[in-house]
Amino acid sequence: MKKIRVVVLYRVVQHWRCPMFQRIANLENVSLKVFYGADFKGTKVVSGEHIEGFAAQKLPTIKITKKHNGIERQMPFCPSLFFHLIRENPDVIVTEGKSNFANAMLGFIYAKLFRKKIIWWGLGKLQNEQLNTRKDQFVQWIEKRCDAHLVYSSVGKEYYKSIGIPEKKIFTAVNVVETERIKHLRQTREYAEVSATKGNNFNVLYVGAVNKKKKIEILIDAFADFSKSKSDVCLTIVGGGSYLPEIRERARQKGIENSLETPGQVIDGLYKYFATADVFVLPGLGGLAISEAMAYGLPVICSIGDGCEVDLVDQTNGFRDPKLNEKSLCQYLEVLYRDRDLLGKMKRQSLYKIENFYNVNTYIGTIENCIRSVVK
Repeated sequence: MKKIRVVVLYRVVQHWRCPMFQRIANLENVSLKVFYGADFKGTKVVSGEHIEGFAAQKLPTIKITKKHNGIERQMPFCPSLFFHLIRENPDVIVTEGKSNFANAMLGFIYAKLFRKKIIWWGLGKLQNEQLNTRKDQFVQWIEKRCDAHLVYSSVGKEYYKSIGIPEKKIFTAVNVVETERIKHLRQTREYAEVSATKGNNFNVLYVGAVNKKKKIEILIDAFADFSKSKSDVCLTIVGGGSYLPEIRERARQKGIENSLETPGQVIDGLYKYFATADVFVLPGLGGLAISEAMAYGLPVICSIGDGCEVDLVDQTNGFRDPKLNEKSLCQYLEVLYRDRDLLGKMKRQSLYKIENFYNVNTYIGTIENCIRSVVK
């Protein structure tokens, strides 16, 4: 059977995306090529060190940086992309959406000129986000003319339905990490040895970029209140970013610097922090780390993220609170600290959800179904 020639347009190939592209490349009837742009040093928009297991090409890049609501956003533009698409002659283009809009636009133009199929891949919109500018209307005009949509969550699905996209063209691949790798890792002797070092401490964990939109100051303030008169609690914030010195200073002002560990960005050996944690907290934007925490068997406390939290977190495996603040976060931590039976039940439920509903196999399966749907 002839293979479907698929080209993916992505800003950069982050280390956590590499396993996903490897799995797509290994699909029986798919021939994959990924085009991506240059790194934005000092941000999270950087490619992993080892891009292997699939065909990929970094293109010459014009780096576009702009501010939106006071937060810097990075978008590459690859002027030669159109000519590479002509040479590659794909059957299907799968493009990262608004975050990669400059390149996605080239992919869209190519698809329409050469009568190829195009799949728009993204979150749709954030909860409570208002999309009413002329640019937003232009993006929606393009979105309505794509052949299918891959969305990160049911929130994204509802958004696309609201702008008139037929439900049969929307495929929900809830954003997850390489859960199978974590499953195998948890069965190793090394993991068991690290877990055994935990002791009786109650450990709170955050993993992700350290910037203002993550609202980590809420976690610092809540933990400061929660940890009063407790000698068996600690907080670990794993991640890098220009905001990290301010977080450390805030912790010092709150008097919790001795209960706080901030190792910076960690890639190799990250499992050690999950292995010794009791609960994972995501107070601001984000989402991918939620599935990672759940794959390690952790309850999750979160607010409004990229939408996948709506699918992944409920009262059985954590607390999802759109109005999460210092006071409520402190209360949730207190509940889990005092009720270890509930903590254990939530840990088991996180694992159950990952093993049965939201994992890398269901994720790749949805992507495959989406690709097949447009080439029928």
